Amino acid sequence: MAAIIFFITLFTLMASTPRANATQTSTTALFIRVDQSGKEDYEKIQDAIDAVPSDNKEVVFILVEPGIYNEKIVVPTDKPFITLSGSKPNGTVITGNDSGNIFESATFTVLSSDFVGRYLTIQNTYGPGAKAVALRVSGDRAAFFGCRILSYQDTLLDDTGRHYYSNCYIEGAVDFIFGNAASLFEVTYFSNRLLGNIL
Repeated sequence: MAAIIFFITLFTLMASTPRANATQTSTTALFIRVDQSGKEDYEKIQDAIDAVPSDNKEVVFILVEPGIYNEKIVVPTDKPFITLSGSKPNGTVITGNDSGNIFESATFTVLSSDFVGRYLTIQNTYGPGAKAVALRVSGDRAAFFGCRILSYQDTLLDDTGRHYYSNCYIEGAVDFIFGNAASLFEVTYFSNRLLGNIL
């Protein structure tokens, strides 16, 4: 029931903002495929995101084929309405190994509004000893479904905006979920590496 209320509220808010105005948003969707083998549109996820036009007004669905993508990804503020999807979380892995500043160390950063992530593993493998963000979400109206978000310290920077996490697994040890966003975590599992438990 909470999910239905959240989605009704989310879509009401989307419909009431200028960016999501029905007269400005196309009913068509752009479909892009990413595959490291070079058999599809792009070999890198960031290249597919960069191909989306600035101030995009149509839905863009980017399907990422299974593989380990060693990339630092940023979805900029001028590229809304992107859905990035794998086929299963442990098959499509986006990985990085950066540390330091929480705003710059993230493996995956979402600055745009109306972003959806599905069936992905997003990880920062730096380990203990420094801040190492896996996912930073700073855009409004972002949603994640069936994703695994993994790091050791400062795993998820749930920075600003309104966000929804459904059936996700979030793992870390120190301050692993933090930020100022208004977020709903539904059927989401939290694992503390220090305590060895799942909440």
